[in-house]
Amino acid sequence: MGTRKLAVPLLAVPTLVLAACSQGETIAEDQGDGGAEEFDCSSVDVIVPYSPGGGSDQQVRRLQEALENALDTTLNVTYQEGGDGAVGWNALAGATPDGCTIANVVAPNIMNLTETGEDVGFDAAEFEYIAWTEFSPNMIAVATDDQRFGSFEDVVAEAEANPGELTIAGVGSNGELLMSEVQEATGVELSYVPVSGGVGDIIPRVAGGHIDTAISGFSLLEGGQLEPLVLSSESEEMPDVPTFDEAGYEGVELVTSWGLILPPETPEGIVETWNQAVQEALDDPEVKKAYEEGAGFTVLNQDVEEARQYFEDQNDATLAALEAMG
Repeated sequence: MGTRKLAVPLLAVPTLVLAACSQGETIAEDQGDGGAEEFDCSSVDVIVPYSPGGGSDQQVRRLQEALENALDTTLNVTYQEGGDGAVGWNALAGATPDGCTIANVVAPNIMNLTETGEDVGFDAAEFEYIAWTEFSPNMIAVATDDQRFGSFEDVVAEAEANPGELTIAGVGSNGELLMSEVQEATGVELSYVPVSGGVGDIIPRVAGGHIDTAISGFSLLEGGQLEPLVLSSESEEMPDVPTFDEAGYEGVELVTSWGLILPPETPEGIVETWNQAVQEALDDPEVKKAYEEGAGFTVLNQDVEEARQYFEDQNDATLAALEAMG
């Protein structure tokens, strides 16, 4: 199976190579007069806007120890779920912009919240984007012991035979956006089940037989309870799982990306300090091992400018998908 490039607005992100700090030296010490003196946090509150065990939680936990070492601080993870992520991101929007409070961010989730025209209490464009750390294709997944579905064609056939009865879970309104791509491509009618708590709440519902299928990123595979039937783009880790295009259904292209953000108007020096800490964390051997053992995540290495451009590109892609929904 050849390597296929996704649409440029989704994934065109140059790789930034950063020199590591000398052994035993933290990012803050290495910055000197470049703005690091503004970062003075004995501990940092990390807001995860979804439930424990999901993709956001997994991302933060992979990076936590390495980030603590890079910044010589402690990261306190708090779960502020609800409103498809809006509760947690509102909490970050109101936090002091001193670098001592950050949040996990997910695309297209955050863009979908603020581009629908509804007042969610914050504007995604106003956050300071530290870096996007990874992305994965979205997938349709089913319980590993569900004998009804050996392929995505089985899902389509079931939906065609029983219009509107086959259930599919996703993360809040974002999952509905992803599902709309699938419905448009296949012509079938699905019954959407929004789960605002995130993937950590979706997995047991599908594995337990309460919901037929799920749509989200590779975090659905955590714990081995679900298996993928089809992907929105190719994965080197799963060469035998077809893409929607390969299955004969074009137009399902959105990926899921995870990153880290700071409150609006956080000083540039603090944003840069955090960015360098993230790059150092991504270069940590244990972090690399965690990603290698994970299910198909592609790691992103970005400077602050690239992180902002990635947000803009993902926002454009989300707007296009929303317009297609009508």
